[in-house]
Amino acid sequence: MASSWDPGPELAWRLHAGCPDACIVFQSVRDDTGVLLDFQWTSLNPAAEPFVEGLGRALSAWRGVEGLPERSTLGEVVASGTPLTFELCGRVAGARRWFRARAVKHGDGFALWLSDITEAHAQLCALREELERERAARAREEHLRLALETARMVTWEWSSARRTLLWSPNADVFFGWPPGSVADTPERFLDGVLPEERSRVIEALEQGGRAEGPYTFQFRGRWVDGTVRCYEVVGQTLSEEGQPTRMLGVVMDCTERARAQSALREAEERYRLASWATNDLLWDWNPSTDHIHWGEASLAVLGYLPEEMGGIGWWTEQVHPDDREMVLRNFEHAVESGGEAWLGEYRFRRKDGTYAHVLDRGLLARDAKGRTVRMIGSIMDITERRRAVERMEEEARFRERFIGILGHDLRNPLNAISLSARALLRRGLPPSQEQLARRIETSAARMGNMISDILDLTRVRLSGGIPLNLAPTSLPALCRQVVEELTVAHPERDIILETQGEGEGIWDPERLAQVVSNLVANALVHGTQEGPVFVRCTGDVQRQVLEISNRGAPIPSHQMATLFDPFRQVGAGRSGRGSGLGLGLFIVRELVEAHGGRVTVRSEASHGTTFTVVLPRDARQSAGTRDRASGAAQTA
Repeated sequence: MASSWDPGPELAWRLHAGCPDACIVFQSVRDDTGVLLDFQWTSLNPAAEPFVEGLGRALSAWRGVEGLPERSTLGEVVASGTPLTFELCGRVAGARRWFRARAVKHGDGFALWLSDITEAHAQLCALREELERERAARAREEHLRLALETARMVTWEWSSARRTLLWSPNADVFFGWPPGSVADTPERFLDGVLPEERSRVIEALEQGGRAEGPYTFQFRGRWVDGTVRCYEVVGQTLSEEGQPTRMLGVVMDCTERARAQSALREAEERYRLASWATNDLLWDWNPSTDHIHWGEASLAVLGYLPEEMGGIGWWTEQVHPDDREMVLRNFEHAVESGGEAWLGEYRFRRKDGTYAHVLDRGLLARDAKGRTVRMIGSIMDITERRRAVERMEEEARFRERFIGILGHDLRNPLNAISLSARALLRRGLPPSQEQLARRIETSAARMGNMISDILDLTRVRLSGGIPLNLAPTSLPALCRQVVEELTVAHPERDIILETQGEGEGIWDPERLAQVVSNLVANALVHGTQEGPVFVRCTGDVQRQVLEISNRGAPIPSHQMATLFDPFRQVGAGRSGRGSGLGLGLFIVRELVEAHGGRVTVRSEASHGTTFTVVLPRDARQSAGTRDRASGAAQTA
């Protein structure tokens, strides 16, 4: 290649100093105003000729040269005189060569010195690749270590040449071995396996040595601290000429998984047994898919196979048309209102077309935003129970109506008997006949009390409560009147009245006298004949307290819960049999609660039996509230 070589004194001195580098001198190309447009080379030394072969004189035409700086950057070298060092790559004799380049100001241009560093660059690249491979290998090892620790597993390898087991570094922690003690032989490894499972593990390894492809088995091992863990082995055997030469794989800790599977099996068994024992139809609704999983009891409860039953739409169609709107409204409210449970009672169509009365209960599961993600419940067929309850209610209504009518109609002949007995006594009879007349009068009075109790029971059951005629009343005076009457009837007994305070209030005096009379009569019947009956009236500004006490055998504990129920009698009185119909204490409770009060009982062998009645001073508000509630219930 012909070239004009006029390097100038400085470049000539450097070349004569024995510098072997290629050198190319570039001159600035500017427009009329002096703006830099390009550079073009004007001279070069022989060492540079192979480099510029095939390249144009203009620097902008050197597109095949990699790493060449921008024209403005080289312009800064010319303007400031500061040299610029960089690396570039070009083709010399068709081969890629790397050069360390240095641009030095030369007149209105620069001299480009090129030193061939291809071999050094190749070595550097090779070193970088090796470092990168080592870094990648270390990263993979670290990733493997983290993966093994996170997944709770270890790797293992055995070769016939070494006859040893090689484990990943975390094996001692994984198997609970003492630090640094690794089971490096199959025999030492088997020492950690539960004795009853060692033969099975040996057999599994022998079968794995003959297997073509991966194999797996499980075993249980015991840590040095006595903890038992469950492990799963996944292995692969490599063979040469039909003989296993190398076995490798992983061991995973599946203890938690085994526990979860066991718990799941137990839960499924409990679910199946609960469904079978209760004969309820269990269901599981997924709102995102609108799918309902129906339990196995569907056939017994409703006549459908589980696969014959559908989702919410199907369920809606089976609800009785008269119940559908109400049931859907309550169901949607439970789902959308944020509640935790839903309860519905409705009629559901069986497969045979008949309707069953069912009680449907569901529990809702929600996510963090309160949206329903699942609902689980059960359907109970209450058809027979509902029919039985309806029959019992009808029988009870009939019985109470009958008793009420009977009690009312019995008063007429009873009054005739009482009036006739009193008329005979007024005429004057022989002593033997007078005794008979008095017995008739006493029995008629007793029967009249029974009829009154029956009518009160009927009022409670059919009218929602016993009506009250409230008026200012003195409880001590009322108690004194009742005590005097009962003392005349029981002259052989002591009835002691104790009062404290005025004891004034707004109550129904006749009904309150009935309460005191029933409780004192009960104490006379069930108390000891030698011991007195105490009647105490005390109170404060807000309430009045009445206590009736007697000595005697305590009330049996098993009877305390039903003591105030109708037709209940607490044992036998001194006469050896119960007196009355067992309505006295029931009527006492109804009358006290009608006044807004409460009645309790305490019975002990050491202190006897005490009935305590607590009344508000003014029963008008309590009675008014009770009447309004009863009226609302009847209207509904």
